Amino acid sequence: MSLECQFYLNRNPNLKRFLHENPRNYKFLNRNPNYIFELEKQMKAKYKLTLPDKIAKLQDKLDMLNTFIDILN
Repeated sequence: MSLECQFYLNRNPNLKRFLHENPRNYKFLNRNPNYIFELEKQMKAKYKLTLPDKIAKLQDKLDMLNTFIDILN
């Protein structure tokens, strides 16, 4: 694995954990260092770190807050 990939993985603990959970991707990463960006997309989809997922979490929190306010009134 290239040094750039190793540095990139060390800076991103979620990506490193994802790679440890899916060791099959080491082979692809060793063959193509640019595959790390594809891995990052897969990791964000699995751990729900994409923008739509974050918006959905925020919406859920706002709905819960709204429910609490309705109960208190």
